[in-house]
Amino acid sequence: MPQHNPHPVPDDPGVFVPTQVQGWQDGYDAGISSPPNVPVTPLVRDPDYADAWTEGATSGNADGRTEGWRWAYFDGAAQPDPQGVGRPYEPRDSGEYGQEHGSAFTQSWACVGELPLVVILAQFAPGERGGEGLTGRQLARACADKGVSRLYLPVSLFSSGAAQEGTGDPLTDAGYWHGTVHESLDEAAPEAIDYVTVRQIRFAALLRYAPAAEHDFFDLLPMNELLPPIRLG
Repeated sequence: MPQHNPHPVPDDPGVFVPTQVQGWQDGYDAGISSPPNVPVTPLVRDPDYADAWTEGATSGNADGRTEGWRWAYFDGAAQPDPQGVGRPYEPRDSGEYGQEHGSAFTQSWACVGELPLVVILAQFAPGERGGEGLTGRQLARACADKGVSRLYLPVSLFSSGAAQEGTGDPLTDAGYWHGTVHESLDEAAPEAIDYVTVRQIRFAALLRYAPAAEHDFFDLLPMNELLPPIRLG
């Protein structure tokens, strides 16, 4: 089982969230996506954040070794080499064969990262508070409150470069296209398929989210198992 953030979050939304909450979560995301060793703690002014980041990175590294490494796709991590041996990230069966459009999304990559979850949270639960290490737990709580077990977001699988003017949408500002959040693959798939067909783009995917406590976990289901043959970011 994945380790969890040991730093408590105040129940009162008006109370300041300790910096250690985000520090641990940021460190954990880096640790589980940076095999094989624990990543170096970044230089920051806040020692509490730095100490928590180190704790999180150690926990993430341990979980990566036991639970499997996760690809920080939208953070610009290098693409796995399809011909590589002993590569840290491996595709899995998506398990979506029962869906009408499941045959186009048979492969799944375990990923981590807050960026796309901020977009999903904004669409699925407008007004909920994300950031500060809270995005994962807020999204999981919103899914529990609405009785939803999975969410799907159509996304592009490459960055065309950051937007010249900020839009306030973190994926758009990072140069990625995305569609609308849906509660089933068959609802989301046509958007990804149309994006590829209309824009004549080869690489698109569905981002699949299932509640995972506070963690920024999601699966990336590339359309027709196609991944861009370039370094991302």
